[in-house]
Amino acid sequence: MLTATYTYDAFDTTQAAQFNVGDVVTLKTGGSRMTVTYIGPVAGEAGERLVCQWFDEQGELRQGTFAQDNVRRQPRSIPAGSVLQHKFISVVMR
Repeated sequence: MLTATYTYDAFDTTQAAQFNVGDVVTLKTGGSRMTVTYIGPVAGEAGERLVCQWFDEQGELRQGTFAQDNVRRQPRSIPAGSVLQHKFISVVMR
């Protein structure tokens, strides 16, 4: 009699990461926090890709495609004090 046994190792990092639309991610090399807006095939790219959007340092909306292996999931909320504060000039209309 043949039997099969499957053991799941929760700490096995070789398994493919599962991402969902709405997840917050960063590149493994660092950079801005990005929101996943699409997961799937992208023309001209091999395999499933993540399409992510983020705001750059000037407040401009950016978008890019990334391989799932190049990003890591981040918490949706961020601790107080971790946001860089920029000095904004107030314009008064007369």
